[in-house]
Amino acid sequence: MNARERAIEEVKNVNPKATNCTITNVHYDFLDGTLFVVGFESEGNAFHNYVFVDSKSCHISKNEALLISMISKKSKKYDVLEALGGMSGIIGLIITVTIAYLVIRDPSAEVPPILSAALTAILGFYFGSKTQKNS
Repeated sequence: MNARERAIEEVKNVNPKATNCTITNVHYDFLDGTLFVVGFESEGNAFHNYVFVDSKSCHISKNEALLISMISKKSKKYDVLEALGGMSGIIGLIITVTIAYLVIRDPSAEVPPILSAALTAILGFYFGSKTQKNS
């Protein structure tokens, strides 16, 4: 069964009285899957459901609010970079790990001034941007 057939079958399973099920819109490459908008009639009224299909699952949303909730849950995996503070957070982490490695490897050695200055600037930017977002 292909993705289109799965979407229509899911709508029929959730809405047993659905007739004239047709796919009215398709969004390919949607969160590593495909989002179908399936229109149908039930008891003389027209409705539509959103059906997200990927290689592992098929998820139906009867309205926009449920669709937004599903998108929020599915997109959590993309928030890792944001949780680290974006690119400045990753660069700050790399420089911090580098300085820690240098100090652990040779405690009597001096940390290069360029690394210290870079870490100070990046951490200042990082915490400054976090403070600005929270205000």
